[in-house]
Amino acid sequence: MQQSNGAAEAGVALKTTSEHPPHPSPRTGERRERSERIPLGIAYMLVATILFAGSSALSKWLVATYPIGEMLFVRAAAALVGSGLVILPATGLAVFRTKRLRDHMLRGISQSCAQTFLVIAFSLMPLASAVAINFSAPLFATVAAVVFLKETVGPVRWGALIVGFLGVLLVTSPGVDTFQAGSLFALANAILFGTVTVGVRGMTATESAETLTMYQMMFLTAFFTAALPFGWVTPSARANPFANVVLPAPRSPVSTTRSPTRS
Repeated sequence: MQQSNGAAEAGVALKTTSEHPPHPSPRTGERRERSERIPLGIAYMLVATILFAGSSALSKWLVATYPIGEMLFVRAAAALVGSGLVILPATGLAVFRTKRLRDHMLRGISQSCAQTFLVIAFSLMPLASAVAINFSAPLFATVAAVVFLKETVGPVRWGALIVGFLGVLLVTSPGVDTFQAGSLFALANAILFGTVTVGVRGMTATESAETLTMYQMMFLTAFFTAALPFGWVTPSARANPFANVVLPAPRSPVSTTRSPTRS
């Protein structure tokens, strides 16, 4: 899963904006010059995509046993602790200094909704179909970049995005029978994820990747904590993760004895 979806975004933003970003910037809120590092950004995005695929498979596996809110909370809390152990020793509490708290909160709300939608889609439809729909996120990110960041997109890139979107349609085969609730949740996640990616890129002008990561993990953990009262299954070492998997009923044996014929 995305899915977490935003943790890798901040890493990509770090590598594409500056060689040595401040921790935090000397004057928070001050716009710094952007230095494009496109090949390195592409490499990090590929790694993030692979990690998202593995996370999505684990989420599909766990959601069969544990409530959605519990799974998302544990994942966000573990990411918060891990990020804090890596970032805080180098930056201290100065990493939380920001003048864009509202933007961080809006990003946290959007990411929490996107991750929830994706996990719900995993529980309602096959994993491959949900991931295929999620691959349409770059199309929405491109549209958002044109609208909000005023970026120029050439015809070749538009053509590649359209071909990719047609590939998504080919995989999912949308129709009256297949266009169901799971597909809607997966599409909602793709839209939110695509637009949030553009928002993160815009925030890197004033925010370091460490600040983006810590605020995201904090808000995600806080939002998913509110979902815990609605369901909790205590993990156990003896728990069977395949307990809810429905197996096909065994077929009745076919008799090979021939009935006697009348003389």
